[in-house]
Amino acid sequence: MKNTILFIGGVLLILNSLFGLILSFYPTTNWLLGDLSIALTSALFYITYNSKTADGFKIGYTLLFAFTGLIRFICAILSPDEFTNNIALIVFICLIGAEGFFLFLGNALKNK
Repeated sequence: MKNTILFIGGVLLILNSLFGLILSFYPTTNWLLGDLSIALTSALFYITYNSKTADGFKIGYTLLFAFTGLIRFICAILSPDEFTNNIALIVFICLIGAEGFFLFLGNALKNK
């Protein structure tokens, strides 16, 4: 499963990069944020499946990270090129923070 996660994440990353290079209406900022979102989601899946947490945490985190990763990717695609007053970028950053918090929380509960 671990290798499958990395393979699928790599394929999606390559596809998004190719779309970013080929399509003229796909801004570079959105393309790079999309790549970051795909890479983070793949890394979170990989970390989740490599951890020694209970299976319930792994299933719950997989669903949570898939949902937040999809929202992050949509925010990356719909984000305007400007960094000022960019609500999509704020949501993107908040989701990364929430995912990090949940990963930390699962690791802390594993040790109890």
